[in-house]
Amino acid sequence: MEILLKVISTVAIAGLSSWITVFLSLRKFRTEKWWEKKAEAYSNLLGAIHDSKAFAEENLNAEFRSRELTELEDKELRAASKKSEAEIYRAMDVGAFYLSEQAIECLKKYKKESSEAGKDNSWVQYLIEDLDAANSCLKSMIEIARNDLKVK
Repeated sequence: MEILLKVISTVAIAGLSSWITVFLSLRKFRTEKWWEKKAEAYSNLLGAIHDSKAFAEENLNAEFRSRELTELEDKELRAASKKSEAEIYRAMDVGAFYLSEQAIECLKKYKKESSEAGKDNSWVQYLIEDLDAANSCLKSMIEIARNDLKVK
């Protein structure tokens, strides 16, 4: 009888230890996967904001050099700008699942500033204000991502 009690207690302790180990491992796995998804969402968003700057940067460079972009350059920049804008809007809608409230507010501010750029009908002023809005958003978003992901 004494041997049976030892066997039962040993099996119970081993079972409990195994259950705790599996529980903690699964919890750690979920936490790491969640962090990876958040990091991927921020990375994609930062890439989209960076890409959105290209239109204003290239057009400003052309203006300052007193040259016009070729039709192909303009077409490619507009397509890339449209794609990055769609990614940013997607992040505002779907990204709220992974992104912090601060990140969503930063994107809303960026879209507002971007849409208000150049209200005085000056092409160069529009480009400058749009570029400033993108740069400001990118800088803020990097800090927000670092804080949210707890990366130094």
